[in-house]
Amino acid sequence: MKSSLLLLLTMFAISIHAQVGSFNLGGRSAGMAGASLTLSDEYSLFNNIGGLGGVEDHAAFAAYQNRYGVSQFQVVGAGAIYTTDIGNAGVGFYKFGDDIYSEQRIHLAVGNKIQMVSLSLGVDLLQYNISTVGTSQALAIQFGGIAEISPQLHFGAHIFNLNQAKFDSETGERIPTVMKGGFSYRPSDELMLNMEVEKDLDFEEVFKAGIEYRIVEKVFVRTGISTQPFIGAFGVGFHPKNLKFDYGFSNDSKLGNIHEMSVAFSFKK
Repeated sequence: MKSSLLLLLTMFAISIHAQVGSFNLGGRSAGMAGASLTLSDEYSLFNNIGGLGGVEDHAAFAAYQNRYGVSQFQVVGAGAIYTTDIGNAGVGFYKFGDDIYSEQRIHLAVGNKIQMVSLSLGVDLLQYNISTVGTSQALAIQFGGIAEISPQLHFGAHIFNLNQAKFDSETGERIPTVMKGGFSYRPSDELMLNMEVEKDLDFEEVFKAGIEYRIVEKVFVRTGISTQPFIGAFGVGFHPKNLKFDYGFSNDSKLGNIHEMSVAFSFKK
């Protein structure tokens, strides 16, 4: 019985997470159903490293995500960004799962913004562990960018696992390669509308749309939708001075509710 339960949990974890190959993080992103490709903030390190070059201040951040009320499927992540006049650097850590099945990621990235274009390159050390099978490790390269076409219109693009890294050279099982592209329309300082598409080479396209609105100074509300499966989301944010507190709630039509909380602290260089 115990072995059957272990196998069931392992396969369930793999089916809901590993096939996605996506490491979105942060309550802001969660509140817009992951439509965060064009954002230049602390969590660009996970959502699109192309935004790393646009971060202006040093920062440290952490996030916690609870999926479907199952403790074995929790996500924790943290990182830091160091900014200079010649470019920015970031380091991050991400973990999903428990002792039965887990994914861990150590991420290093560098980026710079030249005029209206921000470009970044990252290297990830990925470790996948299944208690009944063992541990696999691989290095994946990612690249991203954000272009400010106008003050109101931004374009973002990102590719993860550019080098087509594999778990096992003998079996040929590879890490998912995921590409994203999308636009952000910002008609005013208070309102932002995001639309993007995400494509894993082995799965159908995922379409995302999100809205962020600043209702009063330092207080934000958000909502969004995503497909494959359908996900509806909303969230709130409170950003007093150098602190950012964000919460996102989403409902996966197939699996249930997801809660995510994040905090970030920035300080002048």
